[in-house]
Amino acid sequence: MGDLPGLPKGTSLHSYERLDSTNSEALRLIASGDASEGLVVVAERQTAGRGRRDGVWESPAGNLYLSIVTKVPDQLIAGQLAYVASLSVYDAVFKHTGTNAALSCKWPNDLLLNGNKLSGILIEALNEFSVVGIGVNLSNTPSAVADKAISLADVDLSVDRSDMVSDLIHSFDHWKKSWRKNGFSVIRDRWMSVAHGIGDPIIARFPDGNEEQGVFQGIDGAGALVLERVDGSVRMIAAAEIFFSD
Repeated sequence: MGDLPGLPKGTSLHSYERLDSTNSEALRLIASGDASEGLVVVAERQTAGRGRRDGVWESPAGNLYLSIVTKVPDQLIAGQLAYVASLSVYDAVFKHTGTNAALSCKWPNDLLLNGNKLSGILIEALNEFSVVGIGVNLSNTPSAVADKAISLADVDLSVDRSDMVSDLIHSFDHWKKSWRKNGFSVIRDRWMSVAHGIGDPIIARFPDGNEEQGVFQGIDGAGALVLERVDGSVRMIAAAEIFFSD
């Protein structure tokens, strides 16, 4: 992929035919001192893509694998970057789907299309930088999660990878600037308006293996999930996997 015209000022696009992982390459560039705000790493395929909690991200050719390097200002909370990224992916994809398909953001950072996973986000940090890794299923549904995932091709949409790269970079630049200028409230309100399953029962599974049931009531002003327990009390959750009842 060559340089794309009209990208936001400061964007530095590094494009590869094949990488182990776009996040890994971005982290290597940070470690070597060759990264700055606005670095974007794109690969046509990944040989060792990964998701959250060390999960494998199957990365066949034809989909989008991209990582954006940014910084989180001291006055903001790093965990809120997941919502900035989620809205960026939502807007970039909506540009192509419009209202012909149902898009929603699943906590904390997946994008659902007609209820199935279209995109995932993995955020990693090194030194003063954060790396926002984004995978979008443009033309292929990973075989390992075929029953839970979907691609744009599955809804008869053919999206040029270069167009989606450009759309994602512009969308991320927009929401990043909004977050830095206006704080989290605007991000929270917009995310809540496109969130999946608010008011629905969920099971929250924590990193230590414990679980708790309740109703998903959205996110609070800092970005934590709001779980209404069975007894009516409320718990704020910063990290967990959540599962919706079928």
